[in-house]
Amino acid sequence: MSLQSFEALSSPPFSLHIQQEIEETRKAVGRLLERWSDEVALTSSSQVTIYEYYPYLFLKAFPSLTLADIRPLNLASRLFASSIFRYDKIMDCTATVDLSTSILFTQARQLEAYYLLHQIFPPKTAFWERFHDYVVEYAKACVYEHRFASGDQPWQEYSEAVALQIAVGKNGISKATIAGLAELAQDDSLLKPLIEAINHFNIACQMSDDLLDWKEDLYSGIPSLLLSRIVHERPAQGNNEEMTRWKDILAREIYYDGHARYIVELALESLERADGITANLLGFEWHTITAKLRHRCQALLQDIERIVDANLHRVRSQPKFVLTLPSAQSQWQEIIWDGLRFIVQQWRLGFGEARHIMHLTQEEEFSTAQEYHYGDVFQRALIADALCDANELLHDQFQQVIDYEASYLVSCRLTSGIGGWSYFSSVPELAPDADDLGQVMQVLLRAGRKAEVAEYCETPLAVLLQDNVRADGSFETWIVPATGRTPQQERQVQFNQSKWGTGPDNEVMANLLYALMLYDQERFTQTIWHGMTYLESQQQADGSWVSRWYYGSYYGTYVCLRLFTVAQPNSPTIERALSFLRSHQRDDGGWGLKDESDPLSTALALLGLATAQECNSHTGDLNRVERALVYLQHSQEDDNSWPSIQFIRPRMNEPYGSRTITSTYVVKAAITWNRLLENVSVNKSDIVSGAKQ
Repeated sequence: MSLQSFEALSSPPFSLHIQQEIEETRKAVGRLLERWSDEVALTSSSQVTIYEYYPYLFLKAFPSLTLADIRPLNLASRLFASSIFRYDKIMDCTATVDLSTSILFTQARQLEAYYLLHQIFPPKTAFWERFHDYVVEYAKACVYEHRFASGDQPWQEYSEAVALQIAVGKNGISKATIAGLAELAQDDSLLKPLIEAINHFNIACQMSDDLLDWKEDLYSGIPSLLLSRIVHERPAQGNNEEMTRWKDILAREIYYDGHARYIVELALESLERADGITANLLGFEWHTITAKLRHRCQALLQDIERIVDANLHRVRSQPKFVLTLPSAQSQWQEIIWDGLRFIVQQWRLGFGEARHIMHLTQEEEFSTAQEYHYGDVFQRALIADALCDANELLHDQFQQVIDYEASYLVSCRLTSGIGGWSYFSSVPELAPDADDLGQVMQVLLRAGRKAEVAEYCETPLAVLLQDNVRADGSFETWIVPATGRTPQQERQVQFNQSKWGTGPDNEVMANLLYALMLYDQERFTQTIWHGMTYLESQQQADGSWVSRWYYGSYYGTYVCLRLFTVAQPNSPTIERALSFLRSHQRDDGGWGLKDESDPLSTALALLGLATAQECNSHTGDLNRVERALVYLQHSQEDDNSWPSIQFIRPRMNEPYGSRTITSTYVVKAAITWNRLLENVSVNKSDIVSGAKQ
């Protein structure tokens, strides 16, 4: 079980005396472990967990006990709990230090805990028999879970009853605290109801963790009730592409098919049972903890409903669209048609698969009450751009879809402050940025909506180019006024410095400068020229450009090449970048970020190579392109898509990839090379005809 829920449940408002006891316990742990080496004595977590004060939550049920009576038990409880948490990480293969040190870490804490417990409780007391049963229950639950995690038992047998049994068993040692308090007070009358309440509380925590950690559980092969409702066989481990494919499939099913809602409602039901049992038994400290967990679950439920309902509303409001495709005249067109069929299917579903969902909490200092945030402006702008290419190929067949997407992008603009677009518009601490601005501008301009660019983009552009430009021609990614800031903008500046990062980003600059080229090249000549001078200075020795917000070098190299071939086709940076792309093609015809090729890197490399044809600087890439075609054909999925590949690299939380985005870039690259190769064929025919005449 992860500590996420426990760490989020910060210490309740104890009296000053109890707070002093908790602080003394923290110091006592340090003193006990002084005899161990620094590595073994390493503190298990810098965050406060519920087990730092666990016995004090049950004080009201045992009024005969004093703080002095509880002090040794609290110390033993904390030591033993930290050892169990580390054992969980070892079994889940997530320990952050080497295995031998982790084992010694747990042994040291358990030895000290046993030593304390033997001082508190004589050998023949009922506590030891109960404690023995709790440890056995924990071990059995771990073994049972491991059978599913190893694949010895199919996940389809991981029923709700099994999940609850394991959740109770793996957290069973927490019941030793109640057994200890009952032994100290010589009063067993409340032992059974309090343990029942703890079981329900632990189930609620586990369900909450299962939803928050489902991606980590999937990649680690750890079963959960949430995953087993959808996946009936343990996914094969070690294959990143397979894991990414599973993640993309599950992401939509978890939220849109009601599984997330079911898990959260199960957690809330368990909390209600825990509170019902303890209503008159425990004090406000315990009920503060359960109230915090209930609030988190209710917030999760509201976020899920908000995201799902918003997407379903957009789907219902979309116009009907029927894609009619002629017979493919080439292998490139076969790829284009397949990709467009998949993209249109995703459009009918509201592009839910392309959406980036991120979990941000108030514990991380975010001010919004909602914890799940989604962003799809940048993604849908990328898709709309590719559909503009398809529209030219298919004689305006996609105009209706492009108009709808352009209107959607306009509707997503920020309506306060300077306007513009934010990657997650529901996060007040996230400022509008130049990347979203540049991408939206490109779509609106290609869709013939220049008036809307003038209406909605001029203000953020002015702030960017007046207040955020540096002397070397670069500019910041985040668009925030230099003076006269609102309180929200001041907070955005703080988060830029502490979380998001500051400074210019090559790929963002190239994207925005390209949009200025399309918008009004003459007006922005000086900005474009100075910006390109900066980008020239940032080109790597191998000819590539580093991206801060995107994985690998292919996206940044492509968008920089796109800019230079249009604005400065004689720049020597172009040939250096093309050499980088040519030298990194693999034997299978693809390009990739690590040891293997992937379709996203391949599509981006193909788009970069296409610029050589656009500016007539090189025409020897046809063999490379044919080999890349074969690779893309072989990497295609059964549903006409291409697999999700890590694309956007946020500074916080998890990375982003999407089958829709990969397929979008494959389609865009295929359309580009289909057109270029058709032109080559036409030119050859003209030469032959001229020779005959």
